[in-house]
Amino acid sequence: MENNNQSYRSPVIRDVPSSDERLIDTGMLHFESSVAGYNERYHRGETSHTIHVWWARRPHSAMRSLIFSSLCKDKTEEATSTMAELAMNCDPKCVQHAHDMIMTGYKSTPRVLDMFGGGGTIPFEAKRLGLDSYSIDSNQLSVFIQKCNMQYADRIDLKKAEKAVQKVGSQVLSNLKERTNWLYPLRGQSEESIFGYIWTYRQTCPHCGHKFIISKRPWLSKKKGKRIGFFSKEIENGNSETLIVKDLGESEEPFSPPWERYTGILHCPKCGKTIDKVDVLECEDVMTALIKNRVGPGKDFLNADQSIAIPNTEKIIDAENKLLKKLGTTLPTSKLPVWSGIVNPALYGIVTHADFLNHRQRLLILYLIDELTTQYSNMESDDPDFAKFVVGALSSLIDQVIDWNCRLSMWISQNEQVGRGFCGPGIAMLFDYAETDQLLNGPANLWDKLKRIVKGVTSFENCNGNITIKHAHAQELPFEDNYFDAIVTDPPYYDNIYYSILADFFYAWKKILLEKIEPSLFANQITDCKYELVASSRRVEKGQSAHEEYCHQLSMAFKEATRVLKDDGIFSFVYSHSSVNGWEAVIRAYRQSSFFVSSVQPLSIERKGRPRAVLSQAVNTCMAIVARKSNDVKKPISLDTVLEKTQNYCDSFGKLLIEESGWTQPDAGLAVIACTVGLIANSSEVTNTKTDADALVAASKIVKSNFPEFSIKTRDSL
Repeated sequence: MENNNQSYRSPVIRDVPSSDERLIDTGMLHFESSVAGYNERYHRGETSHTIHVWWARRPHSAMRSLIFSSLCKDKTEEATSTMAELAMNCDPKCVQHAHDMIMTGYKSTPRVLDMFGGGGTIPFEAKRLGLDSYSIDSNQLSVFIQKCNMQYADRIDLKKAEKAVQKVGSQVLSNLKERTNWLYPLRGQSEESIFGYIWTYRQTCPHCGHKFIISKRPWLSKKKGKRIGFFSKEIENGNSETLIVKDLGESEEPFSPPWERYTGILHCPKCGKTIDKVDVLECEDVMTALIKNRVGPGKDFLNADQSIAIPNTEKIIDAENKLLKKLGTTLPTSKLPVWSGIVNPALYGIVTHADFLNHRQRLLILYLIDELTTQYSNMESDDPDFAKFVVGALSSLIDQVIDWNCRLSMWISQNEQVGRGFCGPGIAMLFDYAETDQLLNGPANLWDKLKRIVKGVTSFENCNGNITIKHAHAQELPFEDNYFDAIVTDPPYYDNIYYSILADFFYAWKKILLEKIEPSLFANQITDCKYELVASSRRVEKGQSAHEEYCHQLSMAFKEATRVLKDDGIFSFVYSHSSVNGWEAVIRAYRQSSFFVSSVQPLSIERKGRPRAVLSQAVNTCMAIVARKSNDVKKPISLDTVLEKTQNYCDSFGKLLIEESGWTQPDAGLAVIACTVGLIANSSEVTNTKTDADALVAASKIVKSNFPEFSIKTRDSL
């Protein structure tokens, strides 16, 4: 029986011949998989996402539904129910039934390509569904993550590997704790041990010589019923300043930072003159507080005595040099790009990928790398693939140190926790940071990370699907013509995230270990950004337009997609952006290809409670833009038609998303504007207006009149 439920149906932008229809054309995807994706975001530790760090991954559940609905030619209620069940779980019986339903429409196993593999969610789920899965990425770290999670995993006994990851990981951490006891003199054995150290910098004024603290965050705790912060205190006969911890009353305020608010301008509190350049590595590192677990909820904060809380720097550097010699390597010398707003630490003296860690944090990573290297050497001769998988998975312990225990890791006073340094999209500069003893029971500790790694491994399975992973780029696909039955891909979203910049902080350190496992992937000092498909004003030559270059590169990728896709294949392109330029680039790419958009399936799959969404009311929706190849000639469309259709999309779809599915106005508005993008993309031009961008702006006004909380920005690329 055909699916006749129309209440959640996405608008049909272009009719599809019945012989080419897929389940996704019933327009139900946005409802079932959105619920599942949202649900998955609140159940961490049950997918591969909990192992390796990668950014802007989509939920496995939603991508599983997207792949199934893109390939399944069955459009009955049973198929829709199967899609819904897939979205809620990956029970082997359900997965096998989904595979069988797909196979009834094909003579041989369908081939599915992800042109922008990233963290590997799409190829992972295509493989799970028993399909021939292919994935490429231009970033070497991405390729390694995918090979670890799929290729190595496919060649070994995963039950045995799960036990080995637990056993080897525990041995690594036990050895690491023993080797680092001297590094943490205050380390105790009880649950109430000191685990945290707050650091800042002391600047010497070039005008008057006064030494003062340049911290920007005066609070340690603002949890309910607590107001603990820093007071400034003069030392050295008033020639220097330090901070002391104080439990503040309701009327007391902590010290006032010497920065002009919302600016990068620093003033000496003694002479009042401006400090033109701040280089934190030329400043003095100052430990300002200790953090201690307590029995029951919350933390205790103590004044720090730096002389007993950490060994002297010379001793740490000596140990570091000896360990580097043993490993046959050097500290990373690769340099951070100097890029205001994206890589802010580079503006304040953090020049290389070794500089963003203090000496103790750096030595901890080297000890960890040494332990993992030893384990790999012990295992490699018995079973190379097994060793690659186990140590590859455990290499994400390095991720944990880098992301949660560096000069860029924030202490969050509102919940008394540590914040990630590299959650993206950019990298903020901190003038105070939290260092933690990650071998104790505190925030972001390595023992909890090991548990998540093991749990992530349990989500893997040896399935019938084949996997091919290549280090390549979408602008020149390494595949023959008419090869794939479907392309399902989630590319970088214009200028939302610069993956290579974030990845390099991890790659530069992990290569010391992983070049032994994958020498070709880890031969360079940093990852290759030449073919990264992002709009960047810093990666084009002077006088060139970052927007135009992105449009050109995306159009090249789309042309390659049409080349390798079969004539009856389907192209499901997951995308979202908050700017006109971000959407205009998509229009141009479709227009210059032989793809016609048939529908847009919005997916509300982001976790609403994540910090960025809470603070900024960030849009939580991405779009699966569904298209097919056609030899038809694209024709002009008038602006009046575009605006009329946009209003129809508001009435027939956007309002239903709010009324029947509980979507927010910004999300529903974005779903509508994406449908308008698909409509314009199918045309050769929009008449009665100068540019496609102008047409989008006009359409966005219609959307905003229906959904006042919706907005779309008009801005240049970053």
